[in-house]
Amino acid sequence: MGESENAVSFWESGWNRLKKFYDFEDTEYDMERDVVLRTSRTAFLCGFFVGGISTSKESFERFERHSTGKKFLSKRDAFRRMGDYSIIMFAKNGFRMGLRAAAVTGAVMVLTTHTTIFRDKFSAFYFPAFSGLSAFIMHRACGIFAFPLGIYGQIQALGLGLCTGTMLAGVSWLYALSVDKGFADAYKQFKQEYVEDMNERYAEERKVKQLMKDENIKLRFMAYKRLHELEKQKLLEAAEKHDA
Repeated sequence: MGESENAVSFWESGWNRLKKFYDFEDTEYDMERDVVLRTSRTAFLCGFFVGGISTSKESFERFERHSTGKKFLSKRDAFRRMGDYSIIMFAKNGFRMGLRAAAVTGAVMVLTTHTTIFRDKFSAFYFPAFSGLSAFIMHRACGIFAFPLGIYGQIQALGLGLCTGTMLAGVSWLYALSVDKGFADAYKQFKQEYVEDMNERYAEERKVKQLMKDENIKLRFMAYKRLHELEKQKLLEAAEKHDA
């Protein structure tokens, strides 16, 4: 009876913590939300530029093939058309690669953070496990990597995911080693340091959100304007007190 109650309590507390993750008014899991968004955005930007640059030569060759036999008004017109085509293909290929990178990275971070929150415990083994799983499923579903389709390509995707996840696990291990703590305790310390840094970075944003809530301001730019007015007013009052 006692073991059954403990199991129910574990599941209930885990789901309650996950609900807090999606309560954006709750600040307990600000780090996890911020990590998911920042890593996904960074992965998209990196994938966008890598995808665009890596296919630029191929885009140029395709333009040369398709433009053979076509007449242009002048060399300048031909150069302009080539530039337009290169920009379009850069954006198209970059966007495609960026979405793929963001999907894989986002999936890994979502699974890692959600498992950590649910279990209330972090393990570095989450990274290789979820990275390999995400890469395997996504390549199986939509051929997200430049590997052949079929079981051989899926195994390659799984291997790539395991390798990248193991690298992240290695970074976690090095951090835990540097602070001389286990993975779970090192994660708590990292979270504390991250939240302190995040609070400094988002101090003004938090003030704006609070001001919008307190004064019922609907538009964010109006809240920024009101915040600057209040800060200016405080500076004037401080100066007057100092002069007095």
